[in-house]
Order: sequence, then structure tokens, then C-alpha cells
Amino acid sequence: MTTTEPLGTTTHPDWEAVEVHLARHIGPNAYPLPELTALLDEHPHRLVLDPDSRTIWWAWDNTPLNEEGWTVEHFTPEAAAEQLGDEIDRIQDRQDAPEQYDGDTSALDRDQEALDEYAAILRLTLPAEPDRAAAHIKHRRRLVARQDALWQRTYAELVRDQAGTEWGGNTRAARALGVTDVQIGRIIKDDDKRRAALADAVNAARDAM
Repeated sequence: MTTTEPLGTTTHPDWEAVEVHLARHIGPNAYPLPELTALLDEHPHRLVLDPDSRTIWWAWDNTPLNEEGWTVEHFTPEAAAEQLGDEIDRIQDRQDAPEQYDGDTSALDRDQEALDEYAAILRLTLPAEPDRAAAHIKHRRRLVARQDALWQRTYAELVRDQAGTEWGGNTRAARALGVTDVQIGRIIKDDDKRRAALADAVNAARDAM
């Protein structure tokens, strides 16, 4: 299980001292993550990605906690990604319902850039070699696809159970599940197609033996 505990924590009297601390510890290729930083809240934060050490630096002003100075935490990319999970969820919620942007394409652009910054953090969780990184991404996507396939099957079984075999079942199922009759029929048909495709694949593999 991923831990969100930092690799280290320091406190500093002001932002200038934070800059000195970071300059001593980050590599020459480190760069800020401004759009992710902007999502955190109205109080000053700074996020810096260091590709050389493959870590993230996270600094924030202690004033909202009625304390003086700044705190700086040093995270693995896995921990930083987990810490930022709520903000990423909110972006994806907006993208699932584009009307939330109210036509503001500049807000969408900021969200896109924040997701690009988050993807840069996720890349640090992968092996440095491009071929190995690609293999890890494919593996993780395959796991997600498998899980999605199970939920598709589960949903189809729910739909079949609600529809039953009697006349008018699709209408009753549609009413119970908050969809249309056409969608009920499509869900069942798509499940039948997936099952048939699996059977065809097994038969083709048998014939090729």
C-alpha cells in the first residue's frame, strides 16, 4: 500500500529561506507545478518536481495554522500522487460533466495543464527506461480494463434481473434504473456480444492448436 508519509520535513522562517533550502537540495532540472499548486487552496503553496531525484517538494505557508514560517515536505512521486488525489478527482468530475465549465475554455485549459503536471508525477512512479515504463503503463491499463469488464458484467446481470423474462420487463427495468428502454436493450445486447466474442476467441484458439 502506498504511504503518504514524507521522506523528510523541515521548517523555515520565510519563503526566502525555503528557496535557499530547495536550491541546496533539488537538481538543476527541477521545475514548479503551477497549475497543481493553484488547486490546493487560497493559502500559499509551492510544488516542485525534481526529475533528477525523482521526487516532489511541497512547501506551504504556516500562517493559516496560526504559526510562523513555512513547512517543506519531500515526497516520493507515489505519495505526492496520493496526496493530490482529491484535486484530480474534482477535475475529472468536471470533465465528466462539461457543463460545469459554463463555457469557460480557459478553466478547461488550466485543468488540462494540471492533469499534464499530474501525469508528470505519475511518470516518476514508473521505471526510468522508456520501454519498461511503457510496459508498466500497459499492464496497469490492462488491470483497469479487467476490473471494468467485471463491473460491466455485474451491471448487465443487474439489468437482466430487473428486466426478467415477462413482457414489459425492459420498461420496468428502465424505470427502476433511471435509464431508457433502449438503453436496457443495448446493455443486454452488448453483454451478449462480449460473451459471444469470448466464445469465438476460445474456439479460434482451439482451431489454431
